[in-house]
Amino acid sequence: MTRPFSGLKILVTGGAGFIGSHIVDSLVSQGAKVTVLDNFSFGRIDNLSTVRSKIKIIKADIRDYGKLVKAMEGIDMVSHHAAQLEIIRANNDPWIDLQINLLGTINVLKASRIKRVKKIINASSACVYGQPKYKKQDENHPVEPNWEYGISKLAAEKYCRIFTTSFGIPSVSLRYSIVYGPREWYRRVLTIFIKRTIQGKPLVVFGDGKLYRDYVYVADVVKAHNLCLIKKAADGEVINIGSGNLITILKLARLVNIVSGKQLPIIHEQVSEGGESRQVPGKKRNPQDLKGMCLDNKKAKKLLDWQSEVTLPDGIHFELDWAMKNLDQWRKIKYS
Repeated sequence: MTRPFSGLKILVTGGAGFIGSHIVDSLVSQGAKVTVLDNFSFGRIDNLSTVRSKIKIIKADIRDYGKLVKAMEGIDMVSHHAAQLEIIRANNDPWIDLQINLLGTINVLKASRIKRVKKIINASSACVYGQPKYKKQDENHPVEPNWEYGISKLAAEKYCRIFTTSFGIPSVSLRYSIVYGPREWYRRVLTIFIKRTIQGKPLVVFGDGKLYRDYVYVADVVKAHNLCLIKKAADGEVINIGSGNLITILKLARLVNIVSGKQLPIIHEQVSEGGESRQVPGKKRNPQDLKGMCLDNKKAKKLLDWQSEVTLPDGIHFELDWAMKNLDQWRKIKYS
């Protein structure tokens, strides 16, 4: 087994979260000396159970610049995944979204510069694009975020670019589509479908279910992330990380039924944008909902020799299997 990160000291902000913890697992397995910095607002120590004895954990917030500087002592590379992820929270309180996603990222960049970090991977989002102008959004698609979250993520990308061009710190911003898999937090539609499947309840689709999304399995995201750490071709770039395949929410519900073999009823509920479901306790529909999201991943294929490998049926099966054993983690929907 190759160990390309053997001996490298890598800081993962948000390393106890969904994507971050999978990155930590992978880096440790490949010989990296990993430090996790997380405030544990959404991250879970359980997510790090298999590697806890092999890593350093710092409970801190990326808004605390002093603690970030200390955490980066001797660090070679930074994987920046700490973020405020909730669309509705950002809509209700844009200031907290900006503080975490933009000012927090600036803190990461400043600390990286002071401590002479060799590379930064910045977790961005397909939400920077806003409503699709054409079906498969490539990196040249107009960036017109329709959510506050997308604005903060886009601004963070721009600051990464400035620190690369002005200070020579290589950075890569990865625009993720909908990442799914074990350890995903409970709120998004696939997690709700899976939980209701386990409970034997009808699957609830908002409206006609024609909105479409691009789902990419978390293990494929980790592979793309790790390639960016070692490939110079990625330096200074923004890169889409998605499957390149779209699926409507209605077809997603049908697919969950096929994978589970339960064939549960599918209910269509009319919920206004920003409104709350009567069928799914605590579930609110996003304001100004995206009509569609599907990422063109040709650039990732060209620069990284990467493409998603886990099919959506297989990925749903893996997440369903995990959720059956960990349903206590999905007790209720949490927005902050």
